Amino acid sequence: MKRGHLTRTDRRGLLLVAVAFVVLALLLWHRGGTHDGQALAPMTAADSAEMARFAAEVEADKARRAAERQGAGRSDSATALRPFDPNTADSATMVSLGMRPWQAHNAMQYRRAGGRWRQPDDFARLYGLSDAEFQRLRPYIRIVPTADEVQSAARRTERQARADSIRALRSPKYAEGTTISLNAADTTALKGIPGIGSYYAAKICRYRERLGGFVSTAQLREVGGLPEGIERWFVIDAGETPRRIAINRATFQTLVRHPYLNYTQTLAIVRYRQKYGDLHGWDDLRLTGHFPDDSVRMMAPYFTFEK
Repeated sequence: MKRGHLTRTDRRGLLLVAVAFVVLALLLWHRGGTHDGQALAPMTAADSAEMARFAAEVEADKARRAAERQGAGRSDSATALRPFDPNTADSATMVSLGMRPWQAHNAMQYRRAGGRWRQPDDFARLYGLSDAEFQRLRPYIRIVPTADEVQSAARRTERQARADSIRALRSPKYAEGTTISLNAADTTALKGIPGIGSYYAAKICRYRERLGGFVSTAQLREVGGLPEGIERWFVIDAGETPRRIAINRATFQTLVRHPYLNYTQTLAIVRYRQKYGDLHGWDDLRLTGHFPDDSVRMMAPYFTFEK
């Protein structure tokens, strides 16, 4: 809209106000003037009530239009972002997260038609949701699988693991006593270990990437489903250091994706930075009440407090 031009909604509001004043003036003239030299009766209580009701409707319409304009241009900071499942959240929850009412309505329509978002990135396809709006909501989307989806995923994992085990038995394997670099081994090298096939080799690599690198072979226990005693096949090369995150500069999304930080801890870090500025050490985190000593020990190799 060009500066100095009124929108259609603004023109409608001004017209209502003008009509209200014209009606009021006519009633006052009619009730307080004369007719054929005869003084007319003053405005009755019913007339006054009618005028008050009309004026209230005009004010309510103005307030509603002002709220619509404010809602259309509100900033992200005006909304309370928090985790939500788009498959179960009601329309009021979606609006409170910053979505427009018609966007929330589209989501409800999609669900009523039998639609379901199976992973967070699927929500980007919601009709009318811009990429910028999706990126703002993406870190907070939590898809809770249904019982059928959990069972189906378990069956797929079981089938994949069984197939991998069969392939592993047929593939050449390392002799007992062989060790390989845990941080440098690719999926081909990992599949040389007895009991490790394509599925678990890829799983180890994905976890290593999210973690930033292993600092101990014991961390392999955090990768579910691996054979017992798998650590004996690996070594951490001397001088290897993991990828580290600057805790005072990292975004919420970067922090929450790390395996050693949950949503509550990430939120505590961000809120501390907003309220007090940079964190200076682990003691600052302990003061938040969300970082016990065992959590700090796990995090220490992966985070720095540099400016």
